[in-house]
Amino acid sequence: MSSSSTQPQPSTGTSWILIAVASGAFAALNGLFAKLTTDTHTTAFAHSIAHLFGLESSSFLELLVRGLCLGLNVLCNIIMWALFTRALTAGPSTVKVSITNTSSNFLMTALLGMVIFKESVGGLWWLGAAMMGAGCILVGMREGA
Repeated sequence: MSSSSTQPQPSTGTSWILIAVASGAFAALNGLFAKLTTDTHTTAFAHSIAHLFGLESSSFLELLVRGLCLGLNVLCNIIMWALFTRALTAGPSTVKVSITNTSSNFLMTALLGMVIFKESVGGLWWLGAAMMGAGCILVGMREGA
């Protein structure tokens, strides 16, 4: 048996793109849950849960919600790495997979920041993001088809 048959071969399809995008999305979720572990939004959320169920706001419930966020942080990190390594195996080059992953992470982080934390993202930010995306495309094109 030749050693090349035991090595995983890169995919000629585009499935690696979806895997790399999903990996980037889970990286963004990882960051979201990391921030929620220590953010004041978590305190407000715990108080809302207590109010919804007619409970007194307690530090135990807040600690429980923060622990859940920490657990989701770790879970998203594990999923992100599993997907990223799978994309590296299936993709045509590590550069293309890394660019796709990073771009997905970057955009998803911006969207989550706007939706969850009401962060404003101005035109200059989007211009910078577009320039970074264009640079990533150029680097990916340089790698060859």
